[in-house]
Amino acid sequence: MLLFAQLNGLFAQTTFTAPDTVCIRQPITLTPKDTTASSYYWSFCSGWLMNRPTGNFLGYTFGINNSFDIETGLNSDGNYFGFYINRTVPELIRLDYGSSLTNIPTVTNLGNLSGTIPADANSLFLMQDGAGKFVMFATGGSSVANSSLFRMDFGTSLSNKPNCVNMGNLGGLLNAPRGFFVAKEGPYWFGFAANAQDNKLIRFDFGTNISNTPNPIDLGNPGSVIDNPSDMAGTRDKLGNWHLFITNFISSGLAHIGFGSSLAAIPAGSGLAVDSLSAPSSIILAKDCGEDYLFISNFSRNYLTRVVFSDLSSLTFTDQTLISIPGIKNTLALSHFLREKDNLYTFVINSDNSLGVVNFANCVSSSLRSSTEKYPPSYTYATPGTYNVFLSMNEGTPQASMECFLVEALPIPAITIVDDTTICQGDTASLWGIAFGTDTLRWTPSYNITQTKTAVDALYTKVWPDYTRPYHFIAEYPNGCIVDSAINVTVSKVHADAGVDRTVEDGAYTVLGGPMTSEGVNYIYSWSPTNYLDNYRSTNPTSTPSTDISYVLTVQSALLGCVAHDTVVVKIGCGDIYLPNAFTPGDHSDNNDYFGLKNRNIVQLNYFRVYDRWGKEVFSTTDLSTQWDGKVDGVDCPYGVYAWVVDGFCASGKRISKSGNVTLLR
Repeated sequence: MLLFAQLNGLFAQTTFTAPDTVCIRQPITLTPKDTTASSYYWSFCSGWLMNRPTGNFLGYTFGINNSFDIETGLNSDGNYFGFYINRTVPELIRLDYGSSLTNIPTVTNLGNLSGTIPADANSLFLMQDGAGKFVMFATGGSSVANSSLFRMDFGTSLSNKPNCVNMGNLGGLLNAPRGFFVAKEGPYWFGFAANAQDNKLIRFDFGTNISNTPNPIDLGNPGSVIDNPSDMAGTRDKLGNWHLFITNFISSGLAHIGFGSSLAAIPAGSGLAVDSLSAPSSIILAKDCGEDYLFISNFSRNYLTRVVFSDLSSLTFTDQTLISIPGIKNTLALSHFLREKDNLYTFVINSDNSLGVVNFANCVSSSLRSSTEKYPPSYTYATPGTYNVFLSMNEGTPQASMECFLVEALPIPAITIVDDTTICQGDTASLWGIAFGTDTLRWTPSYNITQTKTAVDALYTKVWPDYTRPYHFIAEYPNGCIVDSAINVTVSKVHADAGVDRTVEDGAYTVLGGPMTSEGVNYIYSWSPTNYLDNYRSTNPTSTPSTDISYVLTVQSALLGCVAHDTVVVKIGCGDIYLPNAFTPGDHSDNNDYFGLKNRNIVQLNYFRVYDRWGKEVFSTTDLSTQWDGKVDGVDCPYGVYAWVVDGFCASGKRISKSGNVTLLR
């Protein structure tokens, strides 16, 4: 989009909302007001004319031969073009950059346009008329005799070879004109040039059609401030008043010509005190994010002067010298600024016929560079500073627009906050944060917390989360800065799972413990009581109970001391008789020397009898604890299979009877 410096600049935002001030690392959310655009391009860290520029020396291969001005423009097809006129051999040169100003341009010599270009052409002004056609004006000459104004008509594309009309020295008023400016006020077009020989300001009245041959008006030297002018630039301020700025080459001065609210008025002149000027050769004016800028090349010094108007209507400004920019070398001409996405460019012609470029590049401090979404994601700035945010909508259409906004990122104010903490599940943690000069202090989220907000300088609260989570201490300051600091509350969850309640048959065993128990070297396990357990420190001990019993599993975190408990109930059933199917009396090697009941829940044993294979009783008892030793009357019974029968009553009163076989091994 053309920043023709004068009228079509980038103004402060009206099409999206953004905060004026944030803290670094504070998330920023931008919201478009127009949600119907066909395209969106957001730049969060755009090139800005207040940034420090960089530059590049592009070389001597572009056909420059004693050229005093250069213009650049963006074509309707998205391609960029540059133009300059060689003075030694009058000819128009076109630079074709293609779709990006970072490309090395190709050179097209358009010749002298049927002899209409004079030998001493020196100033160019590229614009679009009200019908979308490109027009470029140029002035030339070193005296009244050879001075002239001429116009080049490109039609709807800068790629066309223009038709050129040399209007000559209209009214004989031109006398080595330097600089040219055109603007439309209401339905009328006005042009201006300043003479280097007689220091006069000449106005051209085109009427309602820029293609008309204008009527020249001699405005003299308003305020006697024009002194051997080299270039001019013009604009209109927010109050509707018109301004021209003219660089004086020999006296190294900057003149201001004020017209008030109408370019047809008699102007007043004044000098502006810009001490850093040294043979100023070229001046361009641009609007960027609500402010007006002048950039002036200094021929005798290899630097640029930047003039920033905080209030153009009152001519309140600051100036700065921008030194050591590659590509600046006894510069004669600066092109008007072009913005390509995140970057701003001006191209320069130097007295040694070289081409250079000055770039106000995008910064690298934003977490995101750009976005093409309608609602862009939140982003942050990493370092303090002022950043230019812009939104371009409907690119490539007649409804295209570009708006910007300056966001100031401040250093994070000093705050004091509690450290991360760890608690046992079910316990409470005390949180606190201190920050001075705030509007509000908040803890968030409002989950299991006692106090969330205060207007004083400290906020204390208690939390008891059920799970590990961050709590954010948010300090909101009057300047819009918001500091969001998070602390983590780690909840140590110790699980004890003793397993499900169960019933085991009389004389059987069971393995305790469930799958949800916390496991690892940082946990301590204990079962109580320890009755009938093989290992009360194990996560899964074996229990062989003789009576109903309840076990409690205790799991403790060795690091924090967090404790969890769980209980399992083991009941003894009485539905079967438990006897081994073999035994080895007198062997003493595997505790299988005796043959007896394993049951512990039989309260009355009517009989327990053993018979040999001929039906002879070899053992009989009514005592539950008495077992057969494999002998009869003190004599070892032989190897073989023996039969047994049992009859008795369980503690529940249930009668239980059973028979079976056992093998005696020797």
